[in-house]
Amino acid sequence: MDDAEDILNWRNDERTRASSFNKGVIALSDHLKWLAGKLSDPACHMFIMTDGEEKVGNIRVDVRDGVGEISYMIAPACRGQGYGRKIIELIESQMPPEVTTLIGVTLKSNTASGRCFVSNGYSQEDAEDAIVYSKGIHRMLSPDFSL
Repeated sequence: MDDAEDILNWRNDERTRASSFNKGVIALSDHLKWLAGKLSDPACHMFIMTDGEEKVGNIRVDVRDGVGEISYMIAPACRGQGYGRKIIELIESQMPPEVTTLIGVTLKSNTASGRCFVSNGYSQEDAEDAIVYSKGIHRMLSPDFSL
């Protein structure tokens, strides 16, 4: 909950909303309720990515039947520096053993996230207005960044 305000600010950023399925601005009270629910859900794995002391992004994986669905954001000031690719790479090492596949679903217009998934070896499949990226995961930890 200590990171609630940062996560909300990143989520409500105009460019983040343009790349999201839900484009509306989220109120603080709604966000706090949602976040408390996610943090208490054992099927949800949520992390803040740091580079040194700087918070650079947030990633969440909701797990069901061995499949983890990724949702992530990079702090607006940190975009374009390779953190999207790195946060996806790092999350693979944080999944419990029962998670064998990770997926990400993006709008077709969200080409930046698409490049991040593809550069991490995810395959892609067209859906109606989205692209689904998927990958069987292997666990390796990179020492340069932390989640």
